[in-house]
Amino acid sequence: MKKRKRRIKKKPFILIFLIIIACTLVYYYFHTISKPSFKDKLADLGYSSKEVAIILDKIPEDDYQFIKKYNRSLINIINSKNYKEDCFRKYLEYYNKNTDADVNDIITIINSGYDLTKYKASSLLASLVSEKYYINKNVARYLDYSNSEKEVSRIISIVNSNADNDFYTNVKQSNLKDENLVLVNKFYHLPDKYEPNDLVTLTSKYNQGINSKMRKEAAEAFMKMVDGAMLDNIILKNSSAYRSYDYQVNLYDKYVKRDGKEKADIYSARPGYSEHQTGLCADINTINSSFANTKEAKWLAKNAYKYGFILRFPKDKEDVTGYKYEPWHYRYVGIKAAKIIYEENLTLEEYYAYYIDK
Repeated sequence: MKKRKRRIKKKPFILIFLIIIACTLVYYYFHTISKPSFKDKLADLGYSSKEVAIILDKIPEDDYQFIKKYNRSLINIINSKNYKEDCFRKYLEYYNKNTDADVNDIITIINSGYDLTKYKASSLLASLVSEKYYINKNVARYLDYSNSEKEVSRIISIVNSNADNDFYTNVKQSNLKDENLVLVNKFYHLPDKYEPNDLVTLTSKYNQGINSKMRKEAAEAFMKMVDGAMLDNIILKNSSAYRSYDYQVNLYDKYVKRDGKEKADIYSARPGYSEHQTGLCADINTINSSFANTKEAKWLAKNAYKYGFILRFPKDKEDVTGYKYEPWHYRYVGIKAAKIIYEENLTLEEYYAYYIDK
């Protein structure tokens, strides 16, 4: 008698397999086929096909999640010639806080690399960060001073020089370690007893006044300048160089008695605040405004920087330096600094703020 083969029931397995296939198809449909692509989402938001192509081309895929609504500013941002792909998220975040701002200002401010997002976006802020001598730690003061001055370069110049404060306020001691670039003005002062330890006396060939001493390096540069001028038939001589603290006390008091404190402060330094105490400057030839029209003054204005000297109190910079125009007063800073100051039309205050104190 033959044994009957046991019949395997296949139906349950087939059913389970079919269910798995069906579930897979349903999952695939809802998560791929039926799920709208990012391109579809952009179209649904209202972007044209051309705009969608631009967005897909210029915006990193990781930043797609930040596009949640239709906004013309998005297209304006990525169409800007200054657009940077790696800054997209920052542009959008800053724009969302400043929806009334110009998109190009947003981009300029973000591209500056400074963290300025706590400040309201504006054409003023964009202009400020675009200035060569912008210093980020001064931004709040720039914006505050804009209430008094509208020209951006002037705002930068005044604030960098501390001249947005009243003269002789918020003063501090000059940093003597700065050597030839030591800053002495109405905000920086020298110690009462300070006297350079390398003063040398100019001979009669180079001097015509009683204050005939300068620091050694400055004196040597001054003599080279005088010799160079002579080759062009220009005669230059020192009229007043190093002046001690005590000397300045007597000089300043004399001017105050004669003209009053307010007027004296326009043309004379208070004791301790005079550059002459550094031994790095010289009043040349005639200490009179008429000197500006002489061939000597014109030669100095054109050539002094080549020897390391700068016109210390230039015309139209009175509100920066705190002193009226003095065509006779030259200060030694070294050839490298003098060249920059001359070519960029800076004062020592402006140079110091950006290149030294910054």
